[in-house]
Amino acid sequence: MTAAPESGSAPLTCNVCGTVVEPDTERCPSCGLARPAARGSKVLGRQGLWLLGGAMLAVYVIVLLIVAAAR
Repeated sequence: MTAAPESGSAPLTCNVCGTVVEPDTERCPSCGLARPAARGSKVLGRQGLWLLGGAMLAVYVIVLLIVAAAR
């Protein structure tokens, strides 16, 4: 088990690749993802991007169905 940094804050985990990222780094050393500015903020990972893309596709299909039904 690794010890937490002496600054008192525990290391963070990258939302994309899972690599442990120290609090003072700006980007993940493994994948290059920018680290959240605040501890409570979130960066959209791959799963979130898929969910967002699926929701956008669903809205697009619904709009197409409404337009087709109106003709």
